[in-house]
Amino acid sequence: MEEKYIDLLEQYDLNIYRTSRVKGACLLETGQGLKLFGSCRMSEGRAEFEQKVKSALKERGFANTDCYVRTREGELLVQGPYGETFLMRDWFDGEECNVRKPEQVLVAVKTLARLHLCMEQVELTEAEKGFCIQPKVTEQFAKRNKELRRVRTYIRDKKQKNSFESIYLSQFPKLYEQAEQAAASLDAARYQEYYDRVVAEGRMFHGNYTHHSVLMLSEDETAVISFEKAGLGIQIQDFYLFFRKLMEKCDWDVSFGYDMINAYDSVRSIPEEEQELLIVLLQYPEKFWKIANHYYNNRKTWIPQKNMQKLILTMEQAERKQECLKKLFPDA
Repeated sequence: MEEKYIDLLEQYDLNIYRTSRVKGACLLETGQGLKLFGSCRMSEGRAEFEQKVKSALKERGFANTDCYVRTREGELLVQGPYGETFLMRDWFDGEECNVRKPEQVLVAVKTLARLHLCMEQVELTEAEKGFCIQPKVTEQFAKRNKELRRVRTYIRDKKQKNSFESIYLSQFPKLYEQAEQAAASLDAARYQEYYDRVVAEGRMFHGNYTHHSVLMLSEDETAVISFEKAGLGIQIQDFYLFFRKLMEKCDWDVSFGYDMINAYDSVRSIPEEEQELLIVLLQYPEKFWKIANHYYNNRKTWIPQKNMQKLILTMEQAERKQECLKKLFPDA
């Protein structure tokens, strides 16, 4: 183990038996279970906020989260010799959810629904509410549509266009129309009313729930990690992120989509307002916007082959996605 770690670990009241390096951090086998120790980029206030959320989850029966470990002095963050900030968290002997195993995916979906039930009515101070409120979808859509138009204008004004730029321009009218339709179909007043209500009630979301955030401990037991984007807001957006990414990987398979929606709904019934929001979010061409945004922020003459492949795949999946959504939500 590096000497800097030894000095920092002495600040904890732990019996450490064995250490090993994993993913840029240090895995510790201790008398108090597995721990993961590594650098972080969060403020003390944010760390305390996340610890408060995880403690609330534990009290409500959702124990398997990466709770933070305090030093002997009661601190969550420790300062390294070169200005780095370090943090220790509980860890688990498990593998990430395997997206190629439908049974694991459905367990992860049910875990998310159970997590959401345990993240309702969390009492926060005004200061804590200030830095963890979910961005509004209405504002996000307006900003993203503006960015899509800006990229279109930038490319259109270029004298010489590469293959990526030519494909973007050819596909822009169809996908931008989908973006505008999604924004228009969101009832702004109804959304705002529901948004205000869930924030006032203290409902929380994970913020980055993907298969990387779910560790499989057994066939039906999981642990949830990576709460760095958790906050107050509409919970179905967690499901949307997980669902969209998995549907992209399975080429928008309708049957698998049904299974995921039913798995979530079997644990936490999806409110009508959240179902409407889920449909709108899925209708929005987010992948197209992400690729365009990445391109514009870099503005390189040479476009990485991976970006080209992503754009082409997004184009190929666009129609299948729309057909899938029509079958999943025939009344939308």
